Amino acid sequence: MADNTVLLEAKGIVKKFGGVVALDGVDLTVRAGEIRGLIGPNGSGKTTMFNVLTGYIPATSGSMRLGGETLDRLPTHRLARKGIARTFQHIELFKGMTVLDNVVVAAQCREKSKLTGVLLGLPGIKKDEDRFRKKAEEELEFVGIHQYNDLQASELSYGQQRLVEITRALATDPILLLLDEPAAGMNPTEKQELANLIRKIRDRGITVILIDHDMKMVSDLADEITVLDCGRKIAEGLPEAVQSDETVIAAYLGGSADLGASGAGERTVPGSAGTLLKLTNVDTYYGAAHILKDISFSVAEGEFLALIGANGAGKTTLLKTISGLLVPKNGTVEYQNMPVNGVAPFKLVGRGMIHVPEGRGIFPQLSVKENIMMGAFLRNDKAEIEKDYEYALSLFPRLKERITQFGGSLSGGEQQMLAIARAMMARPRMLLLDEPSMGLSPKFTEEVFKVIQKISRDGQTIILVEQNAKAALGVADRAFVIEVGQIVLEGKASELLSNPKVKSAYLGG
Repeated sequence: MADNTVLLEAKGIVKKFGGVVALDGVDLTVRAGEIRGLIGPNGSGKTTMFNVLTGYIPATSGSMRLGGETLDRLPTHRLARKGIARTFQHIELFKGMTVLDNVVVAAQCREKSKLTGVLLGLPGIKKDEDRFRKKAEEELEFVGIHQYNDLQASELSYGQQRLVEITRALATDPILLLLDEPAAGMNPTEKQELANLIRKIRDRGITVILIDHDMKMVSDLADEITVLDCGRKIAEGLPEAVQSDETVIAAYLGGSADLGASGAGERTVPGSAGTLLKLTNVDTYYGAAHILKDISFSVAEGEFLALIGANGAGKTTLLKTISGLLVPKNGTVEYQNMPVNGVAPFKLVGRGMIHVPEGRGIFPQLSVKENIMMGAFLRNDKAEIEKDYEYALSLFPRLKERITQFGGSLSGGEQQMLAIARAMMARPRMLLLDEPSMGLSPKFTEEVFKVIQKISRDGQTIILVEQNAKAALGVADRAFVIEVGQIVLEGKASELLSNPKVKSAYLGG
C-alpha cells in the first residue's frame, strides 16, 4: 500500500514539438508504493509524459525529482540505473532471442560496461553472467512464465509477450515502473492475470504508473487517477471521483457541435435502400493480438453510421478492415454484394470506397489545389472533375482562400478539411472518416462536422469513427459503441446520446 512518502515529483512539465504543445505545465506527484492511473482521451499527452519521465525525450521546461534527487535532463540509461523502468505501447522484444535472454539483457542495466573483460575472457565475467542469468530466471518465475524460458519470444502469444516485457522491466530492479497500455490486445482472462500481477508488483514495494484504455481495470487497480486532456492535467483523485467528474466526462465524450437540428436531417431513411456493406463474424488481428472479435453488421445505401468508443477499442482497426488495409483472419466483408476480403485497397477506391485516415495523410509539399486534385487520380472525365473540384471548394471556402499554399502550412483544422475535400474528388459511394475532430479546436470541429452533415444530407453513405461521442451522435442516423474489439451497444444515434452505458464504455463504472 502507498505511504505518504513522495517518490516522484514532476513540476511544470512542458513539451513542445515545433509549434505543437504536447504537455502544458503538467504537475504529477506520486507516493511510494502507489498504483497511479494516468488516463485521457486520444492525443492527451499520456505517452509523451511517459517519454519525458523516462528520458526518451527531454522536457522543454519543468523539473523532475525521484526520491528527492533531481533528475532533470538525465539520459534514459542513467534514469534506468536510478530505478525507473517502463514498458511500451507496442511490444519491443528481441523476437529472435529466447525469453530468458530477453530478460538477461535487462538484468545487466545497472552494470558498467566490462567490454575488456569480455574480450579477454577474464574469470569474473563468467560469474557476472551466471548472476544475471539467475536474476532473470527469478523474475520469470515471479511473473509466472518461467516455463517459456527457452522459447524464442516470437513463439509466444501476444499476451505472453506482454508479460515478457514486464519481466524485462522488473529485471532492472526498478523502484518506479511505468506500464504503457499493458492490457492492449489481451483477452479477459489475460487481463485478470495481468491485474493480479500488477498488485504483486506493488506488494513487492515497486511504485506503478499505469496507462490503459480499459477503464474498469485502471479503476479497480489505481489508488488515484490523474487525467490529461490536450496536454493539461484536468483532474486528479480517487477513481470514483474521477469517473463522475464533469470535466473528465466532457473530455472523453466531447461536446456536441452547434449543428442546428440534431441528426443527419432529411435524407434516405436507413434500411429503405439496398445494403451497400455487410460484415459477417469478422475477426482481425495485429500479429498475435486479437483486435476485432466477431463483428457483424450492415450499412444501407445512404446511411450515416457512427462508430464510437474509447481510444484503443478497435474503431480504426475496423475501418482499416473495411477499406482493405487489413485482411480479417476470420469472417467476410462484402461491398456492393461482393466479398472483398484481400482485395487491394486501390481497387476498392476504384469502386467508390474512400477512406480519410486518422492523421489526414495530406501531401505537405503539394499545394492545396494539388492535394485536392490527387483525389481524382483514377479519373479521366475532365469536365466532371472540374465540377467536383468546384463542389469541394464550396464545401470548404477556407481552402479556396489558401489554394496556392503548401498543404503542410495549413492548420490542423484546415488539413482535415483538405483531406475530406480530396476524398470527395474520388466521387465516393462509401466515405470512411477516421477521427476527423482529432486535435481540432471546438470552432474547427463545428465547421468540419457541419460539412460532414451537409455531405450526409446530400445522400452520401458515411461511416464515421469518432472519439467525440456527442458530436458523432449529433449527426449520425445510427451508432455502434465499440469496446475491446466488440460491439457492446447499438441503436439510433439520438437515443444513444442520453444512454448512460455510453459513458461506461469510455470511463468504466
